[in-house]
Amino acid sequence: MSAPLLEARALRAMANGRTLVEDVGLSLAAGERLAIIGPNGAGKTTLLRMLCGALRPSAGEVRLAGRRLDRITAAERALSIAVVGQTDQPDPRLALIDYVELGRVPHAGLRRRHDDRDIVVEALRRTGLLPLLARGIGSLSGGERQRAQLARAIAQEPKILFLDEPTNHLDPRARGELLELVAAFNMTVVAVLHDLALVAPFATSVAVMSNARLRALAPPRDALAQPLIREVFGIDVLRLRHPTEDRELTVFDLPTRASSPS
Repeated sequence: MSAPLLEARALRAMANGRTLVEDVGLSLAAGERLAIIGPNGAGKTTLLRMLCGALRPSAGEVRLAGRRLDRITAAERALSIAVVGQTDQPDPRLALIDYVELGRVPHAGLRRRHDDRDIVVEALRRTGLLPLLARGIGSLSGGERQRAQLARAIAQEPKILFLDEPTNHLDPRARGELLELVAAFNMTVVAVLHDLALVAPFATSVAVMSNARLRALAPPRDALAQPLIREVFGIDVLRLRHPTEDRELTVFDLPTRASSPS
């Protein structure tokens, strides 16, 4: 069995005397897609920031390909890790192709210039943005800007892609399409997701956070099981046959007062 690409051991995060993440351990193999879910304030984004090196843990450690992340220089990390955050706001005056080309900055001097441009063009093609390459970032729709951030990230050629609630502010159809796009990249991905309905079609494993702790780390069907989801989120999970297609639907429903636990 190969060593994990990413491994966290006994992670803890404190801020102003408050515990944000407590004793979290997990490992991720190359090619896996990990979804981190949990209620607001559960510690999801804090955990992601520690895993990608943006936040130093108060205790514990993160290892990337067997090396301690805090002992890898920022320049080296940028060759292995790409992050798409909630607050990324590129200069709206930038042309799309120039914005995506920023993903090549960590590779400056390592390849010939025309090789970098080929990688950028391929990233635009894979995200469906090639026809818009000359457009300004400010002229793009919300969904197009999200895909532009993904294009910049994959142009970086990372070993792991980190996404912090990438479907925020998108309509339901665009949310599903964005995660389908990410899954098609066949990359190792860690994503904080808010919409539980998107988790099972996207993730190969799920980390369920609650009250700063990891409650479960399991395949989607097990992680989204009724008892745990009712306890953590206060909602029901229903598994139904699709009326016209040969597949199962997972439906999340707010329980009625009569069925709520006392």
